[in-house]
Amino acid sequence: MREIKTVLSLFDGMSCGQIALNRLGIIPDKYFASEIDKYAIQVTQKNFPKTIQLGDVNNWPFWELIPEFAWDSIDLLIGGSPCQDLSIAKQNRQGLEGKRSGLFWRYVEILKKAKPKYFLLENVASMKNSDKDIISEILGVEPVMINSALLSAQQRKRYYWTNIPFITQPRDKEVYVKDILESGIWPIAEQPLACALRTREGRGKVLEIKKDGKANSLTTVNTDSMACVPVRVGHFGKGGQSQRIYSANGKSVCLGTGGGN
Repeated sequence: MREIKTVLSLFDGMSCGQIALNRLGIIPDKYFASEIDKYAIQVTQKNFPKTIQLGDVNNWPFWELIPEFAWDSIDLLIGGSPCQDLSIAKQNRQGLEGKRSGLFWRYVEILKKAKPKYFLLENVASMKNSDKDIISEILGVEPVMINSALLSAQQRKRYYWTNIPFITQPRDKEVYVKDILESGIWPIAEQPLACALRTREGRGKVLEIKKDGKANSLTTVNTDSMACVPVRVGHFGKGGQSQRIYSANGKSVCLGTGGGN
């Protein structure tokens, strides 16, 4: 991967791809980004001012008109196409036929046009098997499922399709919600213990917390070889997804929609 000189990032967001590459010691000569969210672009240009913004991914046939851009120069193509129509969180999801998740096909068109040395595509692991199989067949590789909980305080399973060799599961850094909170919680020592105690077999025991804050007996759960899992300690309102409360001693669900901790 050290030979990466030119990167094309689709659905670039705030350019986390550049953060990851830089941490690996890879500083591309050129980094092209396709993104339409103005606030994400502002963050990118603040942190990485040399980023060349290309705009809407649907306009890719016109990118070759940009003087600095050349299709045959792309060493790495990365992207996480929208997951809204693939995610189990959406009722009556349309999968790859949906308006947003259907942008996967733009990724495929660009992959065929650029013919990069390496490619990487990320998407939600809760998609239907039929959609996963279509993506795998089109890209010619099977995905690797990595849970971001191994590297962060968030439970977030994702599929990664890539031709980059020697992909392995990352080491569990044992980061919990309490490690990322800055303020606004009661002392950790006063919280009910809600950790899953990992064993060599990758299974553990976890305390289930009742609404009154009292703990039930330890129960065995499959922890996917992680030290902690999200554990609900209560809720407010009707207990919908955004009204659930999780212990700061464990992992969080999706921070964007999953309620407080």
